[in-house]
Amino acid sequence: MTPAAPEAPTSGADSKEPAVIRGGRFPRSARLLSGPDYQRVMRGGNRVHTANLMLALHANPGGEPRLGLAVSRKRVRLAHERNRVKRVAREQFRLSRADLSGMDVVVLAKPGVDGLSMHELHRQMRQALNKASRKCAAS
Repeated sequence: MTPAAPEAPTSGADSKEPAVIRGGRFPRSARLLSGPDYQRVMRGGNRVHTANLMLALHANPGGEPRLGLAVSRKRVRLAHERNRVKRVAREQFRLSRADLSGMDVVVLAKPGVDGLSMHELHRQMRQALNKASRKCAAS
């Protein structure tokens, strides 16, 4: 007799978890999708820096925090490293999104980010998002 597989989380109306957290998904409503959205954040927002990352922040008229990623091939040469940086950024954003309500965030990679260990990349992303949430609370 084989053990039963765990049931997938339900997506019913009684679920109180945000869509991003349920199942670890990253829905369209939590992403910056258009060029004008990226430009608005990049031109009109605050900035938070760490040694290898820069976050641009701007108030979101929709209320739900949204994430945009700009990890260029010029900064991170290998595709698997670019994907790793984006994966860590999405995960840390997912964990911190309750503190960033009403903000759009764009993560930009600086030179040298591809040489970071997983632990250091997570640490820098957490540090940047903590600074961002403090800026959100202050404004």
